[in-house]
Amino acid sequence: MYSTRSATQTKTSRSRIILSLSLLLVLMLVLQACGGGSQPPAAGSESRSGSNSSGSHTEQTASEETGSTPQASVDTLVYGFVGTNQPGAIEGWGFHTGIIQEELKPYGINNVELVPFQTGPDLNESVISGRIDVGNSGDTPALLARSTGAKTRLVNFTNTEVNSVLIGRKDGPQTVEELKKVAVVKGSLMYRFLVGYLEEKGLTDQVEVININSIPDTEAALLRGEIDAYAYGSAFYSGYKLLQEGHPLLAESREYPHLLSVSVVYTTDDYLEKFPGFQDVWREALRKSYEDLSAKPDEYYAWLAESTGTPEEALREIQPIELLPTEALSAEGIERIKASKDFLVAENLARRDFDIDEWIVN
Repeated sequence: MYSTRSATQTKTSRSRIILSLSLLLVLMLVLQACGGGSQPPAAGSESRSGSNSSGSHTEQTASEETGSTPQASVDTLVYGFVGTNQPGAIEGWGFHTGIIQEELKPYGINNVELVPFQTGPDLNESVISGRIDVGNSGDTPALLARSTGAKTRLVNFTNTEVNSVLIGRKDGPQTVEELKKVAVVKGSLMYRFLVGYLEEKGLTDQVEVININSIPDTEAALLRGEIDAYAYGSAFYSGYKLLQEGHPLLAESREYPHLLSVSVVYTTDDYLEKFPGFQDVWREALRKSYEDLSAKPDEYYAWLAESTGTPEEALREIQPIELLPTEALSAEGIERIKASKDFLVAENLARRDFDIDEWIVN
């Protein structure tokens, strides 16, 4: 009796355990199905699910802010200019004081490289090839490049009254009518002045114009007696010194206002894709730089003299602050650069015509 009763009890207990385990398993499954939302979400699950939790709201707001604030896809701006040491004018002062760098930092530009070039055409080639992000040159090289179909964009003017000078040799011709051979950097703003001036005087067929691709080499050719005269931008101190030494001033573009040039800052469509909205950031940086420079003229000239090795008194004469533009793209500058473009097209110096208004990046 004992053995039979014990087996029955064992069987009953086993059945109860199995039933309890089954009920527990069912309960766990129900709880998991109904209460899964209380489990900690996987990383990033709020943004994917669109949850209204505070964490999700913060992430969504940050994304919206990023979308409204353009960011450069590169952290270094490579700025090319025509000169020997540092750029001058508003851009140069802005880089020197750090105003431009501070304006660029919020957009991901943490470094700036300043690269000098001897001539505008050389700089222009580097901008087109992508070695330089932003270039500052005379209008003629930039216009000629655009006329070939180069995908460049005009950002601002750095000077809208660039004066070019035709200087002669001390022991050479003393009037333009006596000239036989003159030199200039072909494709530069001085080139446009020289060609236009000789045409004005009816001397195109009489005077041979040769290309020497740097101002120092051109001056050396003049001093050796290989040329009668050469054209240069009046801001160059070396030419100013030659005038002070008695070399004759034969002509200058301010005598013919339609031959005055504009200096420009330009970039490419490729760079604007890397830095959407660059033009607005840049122009605001220049506005702040101009305000600072105009309030500190003595400091500006002292810095410019030190950086260029040019006496302050000469700088005040050949690079007067009064000629610096008070706005990025003045109506006068636009009209002047249109006149330059029309001249280049009419003289078959530009490959094809194009719309200046479409060239400007807005």
